[in-house]
Amino acid sequence: MAEESTVFTQVADVEYCTSERLYEYRTCSACKSIYLLDPPADQLSLIYPPNYYSFEGQHHHSWIERVKSTLERRLFRQILRNIPDASLRILDVGGGSGWLLGEVRTCDSRVTETHIVDIDPHAQRLAEQAGHHYHCSRIEDFESEKQFHFILLLNLLEHVADPLTLLRALSTLLAPNGLILIKTPNVQTVDARIFRTRYWGGLHAPRHFVLFTQQSLLRAAQDNGLTCERFWYTQGAPQWACSVLGSLALQGWITVSPEKPMYQHPLYTPLLAVFASFDFLRRPWFPTTQMMAVFRRSDIRSVSPGE
Repeated sequence: MAEESTVFTQVADVEYCTSERLYEYRTCSACKSIYLLDPPADQLSLIYPPNYYSFEGQHHHSWIERVKSTLERRLFRQILRNIPDASLRILDVGGGSGWLLGEVRTCDSRVTETHIVDIDPHAQRLAEQAGHHYHCSRIEDFESEKQFHFILLLNLLEHVADPLTLLRALSTLLAPNGLILIKTPNVQTVDARIFRTRYWGGLHAPRHFVLFTQQSLLRAAQDNGLTCERFWYTQGAPQWACSVLGSLALQGWITVSPEKPMYQHPLYTPLLAVFASFDFLRRPWFPTTQMMAVFRRSDIRSVSPGE
């Protein structure tokens, strides 16, 4: 980030109530990305409590989750068709117990090996029972002699203190014909403007360390060995829901506690339905709350399956 910056907001952890500290987020004057000043990268066990939502895996109980799963499988099939190799090795960064990798595995019979890098030690048994290789580690510390044909980096890039170094490392882990799918919050969107002075859920404070614009994300990838094959905006209903509930919590209208974090509030799921619909309806005309992109290695030309 550039040395010149301005204060975006100061906010506490109102989603999991892990501390009473105020965290300062700043906007880079040059690239317009938002970053957390002095991120608590050495306090992961504090800011990611045992009841953190991703540690509990995925449960397809609601119609929202079933629709989301259907859309994800369709996207995975589309991406995997563009990888010509006869067998595929997949890496999910922050993949937890491996439910998403299980979805990928059903999409293409060429998937022969699946790996997870995650900091949750409790997920290892479930992941290995599902047939995945589990590496209990920060992605920044992960090393492998193997390369991967498809790397999932979904809502993870914003969680690391040095995303540029991470992108460079992932480009070396990517097989020559491989692809990386990245999903991350978009800072140039209407919810960031509406909730900036209240509580903006895109910060997921203090767990999101760096957040990008479209331009800064593509530039960061390009500068670190990756070329964008496709970019699009998508819905970010959890971001909206946390913005609304966080703002209500700060006003004292709802209660959030370490035992009952925000995503367990009874209003959370209805808000997901409302805002997922809202983002899908406006997506053709406006940048929505999340962005997704597919990248390949810059030193390898794109190869179609028929070549």
